[in-house]
Amino acid sequence: MARKKKTGSGGSMNLGSRLKNIQMLVRSKRIREAIAYQYMVFVLICSAKYKVQKHPSHSIRDYAMILVKDHGLNSSTIYPFVQEVESVIYGGKLPTEDVYKRSLIVFGNVFQELVGKPLPPL
Repeated sequence: MARKKKTGSGGSMNLGSRLKNIQMLVRSKRIREAIAYQYMVFVLICSAKYKVQKHPSHSIRDYAMILVKDHGLNSSTIYPFVQEVESVIYGGKLPTEDVYKRSLIVFGNVFQELVGKPLPPL
């Protein structure tokens, strides 16, 4: 009997399908979830690239600070993205299409820094 190939932390991130999930969330008017999913993609990329897992005790900002301090990520790129995510998740107001567009710009900057390629159109 053949063994199944394990797909744990060493598996492919499959960014393409994850970015399509963001599109699907926006099309279904679930903007808050789309922006939270941007953050999840950010964590996945950072976990794979820098081998730094986000612990449940880390806040969004704590995890970003670890990456800036220990791995040299550009704070002027990361912190605006973190602020957008925090304001949407914890802000208490429903995000608008403009808020999503703004988050997409800062997520694109973060994606470019981490992956070395521009964010594909979403």
